[in-house]
Amino acid sequence: MSQDITIYLTDREGKLHTLIAPTDMQMNLMEICKAYELPVEGTCGGMAMCASCQCYVESDHPLAERSEDEEAMLSEAFYV
Repeated sequence: MSQDITIYLTDREGKLHTLIAPTDMQMNLMEICKAYELPVEGTCGGMAMCASCQCYVESDHPLAERSEDEEAMLSEAFYV
């Protein structure tokens, strides 16, 4: 059974985008943004190796703590 979620995304210019994302396609947020043709760098293609597609999550939903690998990658990134 397919279910979609709605993501409200504000880009770096302050423009709000409403994205409808399927939950049955195993897409990450970078892939969804690219599907909507938003200007996402994603240099490594979503392999979590460059931190060029980082985002801020503003939600009341519980999120997992950052892993050591995520912390190491973010220490090399801009706009953190």
